[in-house]
Amino acid sequence: MRKRIGLDRLPRATTLGRLLSRIDGDALDDAVGAWLARHSRDPVETDPPELVGLAVDGKAVRGSRDGGKSAIHLLAAVLHENQTVISQRQIAAKSNEIPAFAPLLERLDLRGHVITADAMHTQTDHAEQITAQGAHYILAVKGNQKKLRR
Repeated sequence: MRKRIGLDRLPRATTLGRLLSRIDGDALDDAVGAWLARHSRDPVETDPPELVGLAVDGKAVRGSRDGGKSAIHLLAAVLHENQTVISQRQIAAKSNEIPAFAPLLERLDLRGHVITADAMHTQTDHAEQITAQGAHYILAVKGNQKKLRR
């Protein structure tokens, strides 16, 4: 690979650090996630077509810091079958997962998927986005939405 891109020797760690600091993290996540989504499943055709489970969940990244004292928080889309993260977005400081939901899923081809998420994502806008992208959903309903729960 080095010869193909014209490197005579391995780059130093500082060079790699400078390169990585200039890369758009979301663009890199999108590219790697798209590749993983294409290659992480066996293309088995079933009749009727089998739905692919995709979980949306947020987690704090252990040992990370966002410039302050709090840990970096990510929202990820993970394939149920093999726990492969195919998309992720950083949650803005002093925010929550809700605004990151649409950007997380908007670049994915969700046809044939069923999206699962916790009660925080039981939002009309989220359900509409999922179905508009050709997917299905299973969302948790809790007491904070009394009419819907009833």
